[in-house]
Amino acid sequence: MFDLTAFGDTFASHSWLWIPISCATIISLLLWSGRIRQPGMVNLFAVGLILPCINLSMIATGALVAADQLTLDLVALLPF
Repeated sequence: MFDLTAFGDTFASHSWLWIPISCATIISLLLWSGRIRQPGMVNLFAVGLILPCINLSMIATGALVAADQLTLDLVALLPF
C-alpha cells in the first residue's frame, strides 16, 4: 500500500524537509521541559513556530512521495 521506507528516504534526502521538522522537535522539547513559564511565549512557540514547520514539512514530503503516482492519475483524467 504505502512504503514507509520511501517516506523516510525522501524526508532525509532533502535538507529543506528535515530542517523545519528538527527545529519543531527542538522547540517542542524545550516547551515540554517546562523551562518557559510565560503562557504567551508558549502559545507563540507552539502555534506560531511549531505548527507551521510541521505542516509545511509534512505537506512537502507527501507531495514528493506521491509525485509519480499523482502524475499518472492526473494523466488518466485527461480527455485526450
